[in-house]
Amino acid sequence: MTTDTRRSGSAAALKGSWEALHSEALALSRQGNDEALNKYAFLIERLAALPESRRTAQEQRLQQILDQSVLGLQSHYARRNRLDDMAAIDDGVFKVLSQDARSLWRENQARAYWWQDRQEEAAEIVRTESENLPFDVDLRWLLFSILIDDNKISEADAVHQSLRLLLQNLFRSQGLSESLVDDVDVQMQVKERLDSESEANQVSIQFGLIHFLRSCVALETQRWQEAADAFGKAARVSDAYGERWHLLYRPLILNGQGRLAQRALNRENSPVSQGFWRGLSGYYTGDRRGAATEWRRVVQVPLEEVTLTAVGDWILAHYYLGALQAPPQSESQGAAPPDTGETDDGEDQGSGIQSDEVRQGLHVALNLLGQQETRRDPLVLGLAALGWGINGNEDHLHRNLRHAVELLRASLQDNRLSVFNWYFFRDLLTPEVFAEVEDFLRAPRDAGEKPAAA
Repeated sequence: MTTDTRRSGSAAALKGSWEALHSEALALSRQGNDEALNKYAFLIERLAALPESRRTAQEQRLQQILDQSVLGLQSHYARRNRLDDMAAIDDGVFKVLSQDARSLWRENQARAYWWQDRQEEAAEIVRTESENLPFDVDLRWLLFSILIDDNKISEADAVHQSLRLLLQNLFRSQGLSESLVDDVDVQMQVKERLDSESEANQVSIQFGLIHFLRSCVALETQRWQEAADAFGKAARVSDAYGERWHLLYRPLILNGQGRLAQRALNRENSPVSQGFWRGLSGYYTGDRRGAATEWRRVVQVPLEEVTLTAVGDWILAHYYLGALQAPPQSESQGAAPPDTGETDDGEDQGSGIQSDEVRQGLHVALNLLGQQETRRDPLVLGLAALGWGINGNEDHLHRNLRHAVELLRASLQDNRLSVFNWYFFRDLLTPEVFAEVEDFLRAPRDAGEKPAAA
């Protein structure tokens, strides 16, 4: 969900070329090999020393490699949790970056400060960048997230209000009253008036965002019905939200608002996701039998019929069903897979697990990781870690979580697994084990007690 084109792809790599050297650095970084630092440093030093005319020739070929090398170096520092290095850059190098790369570098610098709990400095950087790109969705969402994380709800709401002011200008240019800026019917009319499809799509994203941010503020302040109503408007005006009802029903269910979540859950296209979250809603209200019924239906769905977007819910249904039927095992009872480095994967490493459901869920998570040879999904790694934890394999739980967080940082997404994972780990691990791994997870600000149903 972005409205700018600052992120550019890499050129094809020819042996011995600058592109090939950059590809080598990137491959080393993905392996977690610090030799990538030397490769990136070499590229940056040599390319920054070239005349500007040389770097910008051939459609900015060498300039793009320089930009990507600096941003790649920043990503590697993030992977290694070297946040001070991630936030630092030589002024001379910064001056020779393209404008787009400077903006991205500053955006990543803000993330480094955020992850260091320096939220005020992070927010100020993003505000400055947003002045040049007022309709950039990524920047606006990053600022909103930083402020929410810092519990500055009123300032986060101001991010929503600032977008509202920008859209009021659009309404005035169309001869419409700015008081109608939140009216979905009028928003749809404005979209139809625009000449190009591209412009209409961009405007629809902004219209959707204004309602979505309002929904998020309402969720943070526990105004549940207002949150649901605002998200419904976002989904109506923009496909960016119309296909993502999970952004509403997940937080509602996790906050005990299962009844209100049902309408959004009914819009979910995947029966697997519907079944898992309906089961979780029942689980949180003490309906263990109803939850088990929903989860049994989910686990009976053949894996080949499960979409990639729903496979996580399919795995979790196995884990929760297994937890209802058997207590967590001690480490001496669990499987003892071979050491495979930073993650544990293989065809049958879960064979020693006594719970059939947990074994099957973990088996699928591990096989998915085995298929991801170059870019493992941190969310799947998190699911594998949870499976190991349920089975009492704490070494593999910690190893997979560390690797998952490394990948999240390297991709500049976050420095912890998302807040949704916090609930799953809390529900399914013993309190002692959960306390050991909670720092790997982004926790809700008002972390509640474990449900009685657990």
